Amino acid sequence: MTIKERFGLVTLTLAAAFVGGSVSGHIFAARAVDAANAPRMITAQKFMLVDSHGKTRGEFNVTSKGVAQIAVFDGTGTLRAGLGVGTDGAPALGIYGHDGKPRAEVGLTNSVARIVLFDANATAQASLGVAPDGQSGLGLMDKAGNPRASIIVQPDGSPTLRLADAQHGRIGMDLTPDGRPGLALLGADGKTRASLTVDGDGVGALTLFDAAGNPINSVP
Repeated sequence: MTIKERFGLVTLTLAAAFVGGSVSGHIFAARAVDAANAPRMITAQKFMLVDSHGKTRGEFNVTSKGVAQIAVFDGTGTLRAGLGVGTDGAPALGIYGHDGKPRAEVGLTNSVARIVLFDANATAQASLGVAPDGQSGLGLMDKAGNPRASIIVQPDGSPTLRLADAQHGRIGMDLTPDGRPGLALLGADGKTRASLTVDGDGVGALTLFDAAGNPINSVP
């Protein structure tokens, strides 16, 4: 398989999980209760926890979108942590800053486990994910939330590193399961323009491509 094919076929299975919105549900700590005096069952659509001043510090409810959630607020009434489970069974834990904006999220989406970190403006900046087949990946974004760097390790152990501008991948490096390294340079349209590879016998090759991505010259 050529370097062009190798990078063309490497898809970011974890990409959908790399950038996720913050959950609206949240976490609580269980406390001991008097079992003898506790009612056998309480049915309600919402439970509210207030402090001695009457301020809401916790909430347990089901949203209009069917998300069962627990929210925990600080003394000013700002959301700081939450745990939620969607109607599709996807759980997520959110951590929020002093302004109530999401700063970290741990979740499970389409069987992909993910961690997303946000900046002070709630823009995703870094993410880590693991797919059910064992593929793992790390993604880094710029201030606008555009993916700029990623490293993926396939289930067979082969790693791929990608560097991108604001629109397209521009540099790619990979290593095949049998130990053949490759480097690809891509144009502004995302098409491969040059590649450097080493085959199984240790022979290196440089290949140049035209604007359409077709090889036009190579050494040797």
